[in-house]
Amino acid sequence: MRLPHLLPLSSILALVPLITAQTSTSCNPLNATCDPDSALGTEHSWWFNTSLDSSIWEVTNGEISHTSENGTLFSIKEKLDSPTLASKFYIFFGIVESHVKMAKGGGVVSSIVLESDDLDEIDWEWVGYNTTGVQSNYFGKGNTTTYNRAGYHYVPDADTEFHNYTTYWTSEKLEWWIDGSLVRTLNYSDAVDGKNFPQTPCNVRYGIWPGGDPSEGLGTIEWAGGEINYTAGPYNMYVKRVRVQDFHSGKEYVYSNHSGDWESIKVVKGNSTAKTELNKAPTKSLSQKFAGLSTAAKDGIYASVAIVIAAVLGAWAMFCVRQRRQGRREKALGEAGYEAEGVEMMNTHKGWDESRMSTGKGYQKIT
Repeated sequence: MRLPHLLPLSSILALVPLITAQTSTSCNPLNATCDPDSALGTEHSWWFNTSLDSSIWEVTNGEISHTSENGTLFSIKEKLDSPTLASKFYIFFGIVESHVKMAKGGGVVSSIVLESDDLDEIDWEWVGYNTTGVQSNYFGKGNTTTYNRAGYHYVPDADTEFHNYTTYWTSEKLEWWIDGSLVRTLNYSDAVDGKNFPQTPCNVRYGIWPGGDPSEGLGTIEWAGGEINYTAGPYNMYVKRVRVQDFHSGKEYVYSNHSGDWESIKVVKGNSTAKTELNKAPTKSLSQKFAGLSTAAKDGIYASVAIVIAAVLGAWAMFCVRQRRQGRREKALGEAGYEAEGVEMMNTHKGWDESRMSTGKGYQKIT
């Protein structure tokens, strides 16, 4: 979450509840024993133009949709819409590369956030009234005592063109890159000797939210570019492609104590859930399965198919012969019956004639 450092203190303090809500955690390892974080443990690229694997990504708020041309759509259509997508995996230092088209409109905020359980945070944020810029930011352990950490970077046509926003993160430094150019570097020692340096496992979150909603604090509304006009929407943010590389390989990450120091994080060996899912062979079509068979197997299938075809043709031929014989038999029986009926009718007529002649009935005498 980002706001300009030039805002008055009263406006800045008004943002604190919103920041807390946007960067929450279900369990903070600084003061509790929490479940391990499932690791990515590998590197992978996703095209966001189709449905995403629910075992790897989850919609944590609102609804998203997918388009073939622009990827995943995050849209504010109604009051307080704030669709958000988050990874179920965490990375412990690494690279996050996102191809994004920001949402245009006063009061609208588009964002990419790397967030840890103990509230370390790395941000990219776009305020919708400024379509030629993006803000970079960071927080350590949820420390919001100051709001002067933002960086401001020029990006032409950020709302109409996709740009590559990349975060490169190690234990020594944090870098923000735009379209392959380095725009900002934060060294570990520059963040209060490391105390405010993000250094614990983070998941990846994409989202859009109405920072200019009238219910928000004055500082939030001013930072976001004024009150949002919902009737002028929808306001659309798109994420087209994402590449994430985890600099550790392992199954999960465990906080060994409550210090929040990167050296206290234990990497559990093994394959992570995400890595296992990503390495699964895709379901093959019948043609793909056949193409993968050996020559001997294919020959065996060909022979079996030939036998089946021959059997079917033989059965059909036998059926045709039987039908022809049956037809001939029925025809012969029909002809014999017809002849018998003809003979019977002739005999009947002959009997009638003989009867009439003997009785004289049925005949007139011609005079």
